[in-house]
Formats: sequence, C-alpha cells, structure tokens
Amino acid sequence: MKRLVVTAPGKDMASCKIEVQDSVIVPTPTSGQVLIKVAASAINPSDYSAWYRCNPDQCPLVMGSEGSGTVVKVGGTLTGLLSGVKVGSKVGFVNLKDNQGSYSEYVVADAFGGVFKLLDDDMPVEDAASFFVNPFTAIAIIESAKALGAKAFVHTAAASQLGQMIVKLAPSENIEIINVVRREEQAALLREIGAKHVVVTGGDNATTWKEELKLKVKELEATIAFDAIAGNSTGDMLDVLPNKGTVFIYGGLAGRAGNINPIDMIYNEKKIQSFLVTSWLKADGILSTLARIRAASKNVTANLKEGSWASTQFVDTTLENAHADLIKLMTNKNGSTNQKMRVRMGNAD
Repeated sequence: MKRLVVTAPGKDMASCKIEVQDSVIVPTPTSGQVLIKVAASAINPSDYSAWYRCNPDQCPLVMGSEGSGTVVKVGGTLTGLLSGVKVGSKVGFVNLKDNQGSYSEYVVADAFGGVFKLLDDDMPVEDAASFFVNPFTAIAIIESAKALGAKAFVHTAAASQLGQMIVKLAPSENIEIINVVRREEQAALLREIGAKHVVVTGGDNATTWKEELKLKVKELEATIAFDAIAGNSTGDMLDVLPNKGTVFIYGGLAGRAGNINPIDMIYNEKKIQSFLVTSWLKADGILSTLARIRAASKNVTANLKEGSWASTQFVDTTLENAHADLIKLMTNKNGSTNQKMRVRMGNAD
C-alpha cells in the first residue's frame, strides 16, 4: 500500500520534504482492532504544523491524524460483537498507533476508542474525513466552558471550520461567543451564519480592536478564552480578560506563546492552560469517556450533512499532490478560510 511521510522538516510548511512511500505492508488487526480501507483523510492545521516542526530524528514521520473509510477486516469475533463495528461498516477513525498515519490506503484502528461508526448509511463515507478533530473539539470547548459556569467566551481564529461549528452550536447551548478574526470578509462570513459578536483585528481596526474586545468581554461577562493561535495572541487574550480569567491554548498557528504580562498572572490571578480534545474525553475515567464519545458521535453524525453545523467545504487532493495543493490553497489571496483540504484515496491494492 501507499502512505505519505515527512522525510525532513523545514522552516515552514512549504519547505519541509514530503514523499509517498510505496510497497508498505498492509497492517493486520489483532483482537480489539479493525482494518479500514481509507476513503479520505482531512488535513488539519495541527497536522501540517507538526510536519515542519518535527525533529529530524522522527523522520520518516507518518502523516495524518483522522480520516474515514470502510472496515474490511475485524480482529476477533468478540470485537465485532461488542463494538458493533463489522466488515462493511462506514467509520470515522482517529488515535492511530504503531507508526501509522491517516494518509494511508489502509490503517488499523482501535474498535472501542478510535473508531466511530457512521449512523447515516446514505452519507458518502469520504464526507466523514473530518469526523473527529473539529466537531469533537467544538463540542468539547462549549461543554468545558459551560462546566466552568461561563456565560460567554472569546474564541480566536474564529473563521476556521471549527470556529464556524462553534458559532452554529452556540444558540442551542445557551452561551455567547465573542469571535476574533483577522479580516472583515471573515467577519461577514461568521455574521452570515449567525454570529452576533465579531471583532476584527486587522485593517482599519488594527489599533482599536483590543479596546473593542475588552468592551465586549465586559458586556457579556466573558471569563475565559480559547486561543488557537498562540504567539502574541495568547498575551492579548490574557490582557482582555477580567481578573481570575483563563486562556486555554489549543493550537499553535503562530508558534510559541508570548506577549504575556506576568503581573496579570501574579496579582490578577489570571491563568493560561492547555486544552486538548482527547484529554477532555478521558478526564473523568473510562465510563465517562465512553459516554462522551457516544453522545458526541451521535451529535456529530446527525450534523455532518451539508448546511448543518458540522458541514465542511472540502478541497480534494491526492497522496501525490497533497503537499503542493495545500501550499497553493494556503497562499492564495483568500487563504484557506471556509475550506479544508481532504486527501482522497484511489483504488487501494
């Protein structure tokens, strides 16, 4: 089979070296696992930031964190009976182990913790390529904010696919979102899908946006922020929050967090914490994990269709063209807003 690997990191995503490995042995599922013929795999920002920031000693680094496909083999009779996943099941998958990546023609995944059976038989299996990372993170962010008693929260990089999902979910969850974006066209996109509070940091607002954001935070009594950018954004978010506020970092698009005023943390009791969807799933033990997976899976599956909160506009590519096509998408004049690249597999051998 074929799979995509990083052979050398670089100073940015465009300069890292990527190649297709041929003649890779198809993995064999053991008890508790299933073999999946991959239909498609999404390319997430967390994926490509890892490509060029990896250690050279990690190379060749397998690529891809989530995808979708069809189960072609089940490891053991009990696996199929207990998991409900059988040969022919359409599934989304995540949490690959044993030096596997989702940009592969076949993968072996854990039937009980890494495979999510699609509940809609009519949905094309490739449309579940982004089944886990964005939708589950959107649910996790909102559930975490509510658990902390937040009436509202700030969200950066809010025009992303994940950000749009949060905007669409918020009304049914009775929580306000203050969306932070760079460009006015991104703000227009969010307002079109229902966003009530949007702050633009660029253009004519470049020198005034932080005061505008502080006023929004005060008005809506926001006490937390979820920051996907890091870099100076983390310090900016810490600055606009009230005393005892918390910034949760869940992405690193701008690299290491900075611009942080230690006075805020020492005397104003503000905090910076990490946020990871898999940690949220596992936070309260195995029974809670399974319950959260089931509830979130049902919610996501019901809303993957076009026009719903979890819909995604995919731009398709192949294993061979993924690197070049992603660079092209990210460097065009409109950027990658409202689009996600998806690696589509051909006929696997």
